[in-house]
Amino acid sequence: MRIGVIRQRYTAIGGAERYLDGLIRELIARGHEVHVFANSWQSGTEGFTFHRVPMVRGSSFLKALSFAANSKRVVAGFRCDRVFSMERTLKQDVYRAGDGCHREWLRQRARFNSPLKQLSIAINPFHATMLSLERRMFTAEATGRIIANSHRGKREIIDHYGYPGDRIHVVHNGVDCDRFHPPAERTASPRVALLFVGTGFERKGLPFALPALSRLPAHVELKVVGKGDVARYQHMAASAGVADRVEFLGKDQDMPLLYRGADVLVHPAIYEPFANVCMEAMASGLPVVTSRINGVSEIIEPGKNGTIVEKPEDIEALAAAIRPFFDERTRRAAGAFARKTAEAHAFGPHITETLRVITM
Repeated sequence: MRIGVIRQRYTAIGGAERYLDGLIRELIARGHEVHVFANSWQSGTEGFTFHRVPMVRGSSFLKALSFAANSKRVVAGFRCDRVFSMERTLKQDVYRAGDGCHREWLRQRARFNSPLKQLSIAINPFHATMLSLERRMFTAEATGRIIANSHRGKREIIDHYGYPGDRIHVVHNGVDCDRFHPPAERTASPRVALLFVGTGFERKGLPFALPALSRLPAHVELKVVGKGDVARYQHMAASAGVADRVEFLGKDQDMPLLYRGADVLVHPAIYEPFANVCMEAMASGLPVVTSRINGVSEIIEPGKNGTIVEKPEDIEALAAAIRPFFDERTRRAAGAFARKTAEAHAFGPHITETLRVITM
């Protein structure tokens, strides 16, 4: 089958991009002819045909609009049996709602915004553009079927846009359990290494992880990986009195190695459809502490493979959720259960289910 895949660009740091790269490899391995429609693509994966989609440079809303319009035009020039999109585009057979609903993200974000920030969002053309694209995309005419990566995500699409529920298929994210795996042996250490991973520190919950760290003993440290306003969060760490226990590592890291060197993943997101980093951490044998709004919470069994906090901004609850994993025996048992959870969501079965929806 000739399958067209739409994604604006590929960068190695993003969880969604790593996911799509793995999906493309699996599609090729299973004998499908893959055509990637993107503005830029830097992955080392080979075996597919790349088609460049023109995109206006400059403002983010112009990029989104131009890519949506141009991808529809470029894809129409090729006879794909199915078109699979991971972007807010105007015509596709299957859309994977990996980024969730922009409308829901704005609703959740509003809980933490000042009136001035809310005003700036209201007049920002980017948000108006994304909402307009969603209104056009979440219709049966523009999109044949939708893959939601959580039951919560499915409900959001139905509630906000009235898309037919019988056309939305919930397929939890898969993870590469060969690439992400526990170390052969964990070295005992008097320190507890928390790990925070995410591009977009605000959305992923770093403003909550830093003050939570200040409620924890001095032997607990936090490593931060990803892209964001580092200076702002360094100042926040200093204000919380934990600057000497927080290390900002940047975005270009050997993620499997970092997971294997950590003890607990902390991901108190404001809004997260289904965090790939949580799946990667569990595959690496780490318990995960995350918020209820993260779709991954649907596979977290509190006390067994991690903990769920109902409100990410509840600093005391977040600190309390982390504390049980100070005990090495508890941490190792939870890490082993987390690995089993990840194995039950391995990439192979995920791809099989995704292909089933794509080829309906």
